[in-house]
Amino acid sequence: MGKFKTGCLGVIGVVVVLGVIGSLIGGGDKDNNSTSSKSSTSSSAPAQKQDAKQKVYNDADINVLLAEAKDNAAAANQNYKGKDVKIIGGYVGNIDSDLKYISIDGTEAKYSMMHVSCSIDGKNQQLKDAVLKLKKKQNVVIYGTITEVGDLMGYRLKMDKIEPAQ
Repeated sequence: MGKFKTGCLGVIGVVVVLGVIGSLIGGGDKDNNSTSSKSSTSSSAPAQKQDAKQKVYNDADINVLLAEAKDNAAAANQNYKGKDVKIIGGYVGNIDSDLKYISIDGTEAKYSMMHVSCSIDGKNQQLKDAVLKLKKKQNVVIYGTITEVGDLMGYRLKMDKIEPAQ
């Protein structure tokens, strides 16, 4: 009977540990996301526009951003991650067919994989409509928050707004 109890306790311990790990990795995020989506859904479109207007976007030349990430991704990450930026000097490289992202390339790095990958909020119909009007190689200005900087692929950005460059 002692071995049976020890075995049962071991199985229960493993299940508890797996449950804790699962909630840390992503299981716990489902509750937060559903709460976030509830508050997002209850807010109106004008409130979202108001949030975007309240942000202060710092001008950032895409060629400078990409050069900094290529030279030292760790320093670029520290300088730009979480920052609200207005990216100028770039052109549309790729438009995802499912409207999940677009990539923006710089003019100086013709043969580089580095770019800015801009995620599109599926709930923001105004942003999706603006993306549908774009063409590859079109010069654009991007407004958003840098979420990640990598040494191979460049930047990831949560896009708030996009417009054709003047």
